[in-house]
This record gives sequence, C-alpha cells and structure tokens, in this order.
Amino acid sequence: MDLNYKEISNLNERNYKKLLKNYKFNQEDATSLKSLKNMANNYSKELLDGFYEFIFEFDHAKMFLHNKEILTRHERGIKNWYLNLFCGLYDESYFEKLNMISEIHVRIGLPAHYVNAAFSYVRGFLKKVLIKEEKYEFLCSVDKIIDINLDILTIAYREEEQSKLVDNIVFLKNVVDSSNIEPYFQAIYDAKTMKINKYESLMRLIDPKSKEVFSVFPFLQTAKKIKSYEKMMTIMLSKTFKTFCHLDIEFSINLCYEDISNKSFRNFIYEKISSCSKPKNIIFEILESDFIEDFNIVKDFATYVRTFGCKIAIDDFGSGYSSMENILKLNPEIIKIDGSLIKNIDISQESKTIVKNIVNMAKELNAKTVAEYVHSKEVFDIVKNMDIDFLQGFYLAEPEGSFS
Repeated sequence: MDLNYKEISNLNERNYKKLLKNYKFNQEDATSLKSLKNMANNYSKELLDGFYEFIFEFDHAKMFLHNKEILTRHERGIKNWYLNLFCGLYDESYFEKLNMISEIHVRIGLPAHYVNAAFSYVRGFLKKVLIKEEKYEFLCSVDKIIDINLDILTIAYREEEQSKLVDNIVFLKNVVDSSNIEPYFQAIYDAKTMKINKYESLMRLIDPKSKEVFSVFPFLQTAKKIKSYEKMMTIMLSKTFKTFCHLDIEFSINLCYEDISNKSFRNFIYEKISSCSKPKNIIFEILESDFIEDFNIVKDFATYVRTFGCKIAIDDFGSGYSSMENILKLNPEIIKIDGSLIKNIDISQESKTIVKNIVNMAKELNAKTVAEYVHSKEVFDIVKNMDIDFLQGFYLAEPEGSFS
C-alpha cells in the first residue's frame, strides 16, 4: 500500500521516498506506529528520566546542557521528537524537521557518537516497553522508524565531513605550496627557579590570505591521506633548526613513529643534526601513545641521535599503552607527563597519585620530568610542589611565533 505523503523533492540530495522504500516502510507501518502514540505518551516521562541519566555519562552532554534553561529546551525538543516517531504521517514536512535537527547538531558541534548512543538508548527503551505491554507485532515498525531517523539525523554529519575534507585539502595545498608552516615556541620552565629552561617547537599553519593561525592537529589525518605530511614536517623542522641551532638553549621537536620509520625523513633529520652547531640542545619528543610497529627502528634512531648529544623525551607519558619494557629500553632523558593527568590534578586524587608514581619512577630511571598542561593557578600551585623538574602550559606561557 502506498504511503500517504507528498512526492518528496530531493532535499539535501536525499530522496526520502526512496529511503522509506529501502527500509520497506509502508502504510501499515505508519498506521501501526500511530496506534502506539498514547502508549508512547504515557511512557514519555520515564523515557526522558532514563535518557538524561544515560547521556549525562558523556562529558559533552554535561557541557552542552550546562544550565536549566538549555536543559528545559532540550527536554522539550527530545519529547517532541520522540512523540513524532508515532505521528503516522511521514511526509516531506516530517523529514524537513529531521533535517533541521541534524544541521543544528552539526552546527553546535554535537559529536556523531552522542547521536548514535542516544538512538541506541531510545531503541532499547521502546523495545522493553513493547515487550512489557506484549505488543510484539510492533517491534519491526519501531525498528524501521528508528533506523530511518538515525539515517536522516546523520546525513548532515556525512555531508559536513565531505565538505570539510574538500576545504581542508584546498587549505593544506595552499599552505604547503606557499610554505606557510611556522614553528611556534612554548616556553618550558624550571620548576625551582621558574626561569625558562627550554622551548618546545609546535607546528602552526598560516592561512596565506587571512594570515589566521591554525593548530596542525585538525589537519593531520587529511595531510597524511594526501601525502603532504612529510613535506609539512620538512618545512617545520628546517625552520626550527634555523631558529635554534645558533642559540645556546635546548629545544624539543615532536616526532611520531611514522616520522622515525620513514627512511628519507629520518635521513633528513640526521642531515639537520649534522649541520647544527649545538646538537646537544636538541630534544626529540616521541609520543608514548603512538602505535610502534617495530620498536627497533625507534631504538636505533635514539641510539644514533645520542651520538651527537641529542636527548630523547617520552611525550604524553601515561596516556598510551606502550610496553614498559620498551620504555625502559629507550632510556629517555626526559618524561613528559600527559596533560590529561595534569589538567585535573587539582580535583582528582587519582591523577595526583598517578603523577606521584610517574615522578618516582622517573627518578629511578634518572630521567627529568615535565608537567604539561599547567593551565591554571590551582594546577600550578600543586605541580610546583610535587618534585617535578619542569613545567609547561598556557598559565605560564602560550606558544608564540617568536621569542626574546
């Protein structure tokens, strides 16, 4: 039987009529769902109570629904959407509303996994209700309308991702072609004297037109996909070495396993070290959270650069799952404690305990420690008295394009 809805225009390049047919959703399903509306309304309070208890397990939900007014408005929207599952008329207007909700989710930065988790909860709740009410014959129709809603509400994410990917590719090409990749330098302080001891070099991308400065992190995966990453790192390292190699102060450069395992890039690093007048000031930071396929490559790299006097630091220590045996084999001169442990140390006793253990372990290894992500006075006051050697973070100094 044909559905009672208008012929749907190709809204956002999506033919909703075809979508309904793909899910084998027909007039019988629509009628069945409409007959459940009173039951759904009776369970709406129970659904909302359980729904918010569930989503508040997500940090993003807590940030997004941070006050009573926003929460009330969100509850009203969720209830209307929930009851509309059982409206019985799935026409162009119905799908236009879903599309609007989807676009709002993308605009406010609501993660796709939050939407998927929310749908999972609603689906599970309705199944339990139908089984409790012994309405087994409606399970299939409910599944269909949930799947259709989930499909529509994630379309905008897919379209946004595709559009963003294209924009990122164009941006990266312009940045790389014009060499608008600059090292920004963040000071690292001696925890005892509170004087600058060294700098970390961080990659920044400069928009050739607007001159706006961007962190590289949102663009990393795209850069690797389009094979621009190595050139970006080459430009970054060249400019960093040019800045520091004539100065008598330590500086650190971040390397991932992909950098070290790339033979041509590895040789480029060796050339730069060889041409540097003060190689003893170079620190290579290696991510602890990186997946390392062949540890021997990393070990050999560390051994070779140390022949020039360079040092090795383990970055983001405490965030990954690296083998402790491998960490010990690498014998780092510096251990940088992961920011996720430091940033909450003023409110988390667990973080404080873990950091203390890392500091004690570092001392056993004769390694210096750096507390990253010192972003507030409260955090600063704590880490300064934890026998950590160096401190780094926005509370002390933000990365800058130059330094005196």
